[in-house]
Amino acid sequence: MSMKLMSAVLMSVGIGFAGAAWAAGGAADVPASVAEGKDFGCGAKGQKACPMQGWMKTVMQSATTSGDGAKIASALEYVASKPPPGMPKWVAISKEGAEKAKKGDIDGAKASCKTCHDLYKAEYKAKLRDAAF
Repeated sequence: MSMKLMSAVLMSVGIGFAGAAWAAGGAADVPASVAEGKDFGCGAKGQKACPMQGWMKTVMQSATTSGDGAKIASALEYVASKPPPGMPKWVAISKEGAEKAKKGDIDGAKASCKTCHDLYKAEYKAKLRDAAF
């Protein structure tokens, strides 16, 4: 069997698996190799921003660069209200950051963002990048 044909067969099997996982109600079971091969239609150079990416660039970035604790807290509370499946610490991290922002600890609030990004950004981009936010 040629390498191109073998690749096509493997990709078809992978796409079938990904579709079955999605139909069963979750992307968490989709192998990273399959998810990474997905063309999301957003987020790449020359494409529109993906939903969360666009929100982060407009709302969260604006809040954090302003240094306004109330704005940062509001943005982090919104993030806490949108936990993706399979990311169990998302809400706690966001709420902790919001509390820090309310107390004027802007660096602590930003550190919560980094914590969440370190834990979940790569997985979110690989599996949920095009999900509504």
